[in-house]
Amino acid sequence: MRAARVFAGLLCLLASVAVIALLGFGTMDPAAPGASTPAMVALLPSVALGLSVFALGLWLLFAGRKR
Repeated sequence: MRAARVFAGLLCLLASVAVIALLGFGTMDPAAPGASTPAMVALLPSVALGLSVFALGLWLLFAGRKR
């Protein structure tokens, strides 16, 4: 179980870095930005998704340790 948890945590970390890198390079556009919506506000949902996947990966890696 521990190996699966570490593997899933590492996959989440890599996926979040990939999402944020794709946003940074401009290859992944935010979901339906409006013409009057500023660019940074339009990117918030996509960046929040990447950060939440990153947080999930950290939780999977470090939550199961006994102290």
